[in-house]
Amino acid sequence: MDHRKVTLLEVARAAGVSRATVSLVVRKSPLVAEDTRKKVERVMAELDYVRDLGAARLRSNSSHTIGVIVPNLVNSFFTEFLAGVERVMEEEDRVVLLANSQDDTTRQNAILQRFRGHGVDGVILCPAEETDPDLPERLQKWGLAVVQTLREVGTSATDYAGADYAAGILLAIQHLVGQGHRRIAFLSVPARTSAREERLDGVTEALALCGAENAGIIEAELSWKGSEQSAAQVLALPGKPTAVLCFNDILAAGLMLGLRRAGCEPGRDIAVIGLDGLPLAELTYPPLTSVAVDPARIGEMAARLLARRLVCPGIQVERSIVEPRLIIRASSALNMA
Repeated sequence: MDHRKVTLLEVARAAGVSRATVSLVVRKSPLVAEDTRKKVERVMAELDYVRDLGAARLRSNSSHTIGVIVPNLVNSFFTEFLAGVERVMEEEDRVVLLANSQDDTTRQNAILQRFRGHGVDGVILCPAEETDPDLPERLQKWGLAVVQTLREVGTSATDYAGADYAAGILLAIQHLVGQGHRRIAFLSVPARTSAREERLDGVTEALALCGAENAGIIEAELSWKGSEQSAAQVLALPGKPTAVLCFNDILAAGLMLGLRRAGCEPGRDIAVIGLDGLPLAELTYPPLTSVAVDPARIGEMAARLLARRLVCPGIQVERSIVEPRLIIRASSALNMA
């Protein structure tokens, strides 16, 4: 069986164009006329042409790959986030390597070493809990371009892409207070990260601004079982909350399931709001009110920051922040006034 790879020259001859034209098509150059591009792509498909990335790497001294590290794959937020990253990196002709740190710094460090061994050009990192604040500087000493996303260690040490969760929390609490709620609890994850601190600070500030009472803060493991079991803790709070704001949509969905199993109807007996705005929010019962932050857009922003950093390593650090919007559904829309 012949396993020899088809060459650019063979594609060029079959398509009746120059080798340089085929090379431009492979690199998605806008300099090629549309009809010519389609003809070359058709011939490449017929001949089963595969680009030799190893040769391209030798010519450009670049692996044309980037690494993405997320802390978990339970939350579908990261699926949408990755889709945004891949859209941009496809335009940049780069391959994306995805890894799950499981929120463990030892595992995260091992992944970074593997990425380093594979010669990735840069990394988009959502840091694991207890990540050393000096990690960004260490990665930069390795020659890796770094963008942090959603969580951050160090003080403006790298480019950053995320969402203004404090503004989103204010939107949520203003909505709840407008619905007549005054005793509002917050359901958090236990991981001590910048994302958790940002949300807790946002809750404190928003409650004070809106004249509402903090009915309690509880924590739940980021899993379907953990979020469902949090319902018992919510119902046992001495502050007797009439509404619960959740760290993300996963916790909110699980909480509502647990509340219903305890005989408490979300949206009628207690309001529930999530943070993220995932498609999941439309599929829960009742449909979940959520602060949408567009994870795919955050992924795109992170990827564009990294692409920019790869072209101009010495440019000033930049932050790209998505402004949230509140999507109101049945889980919080009952007027209690």
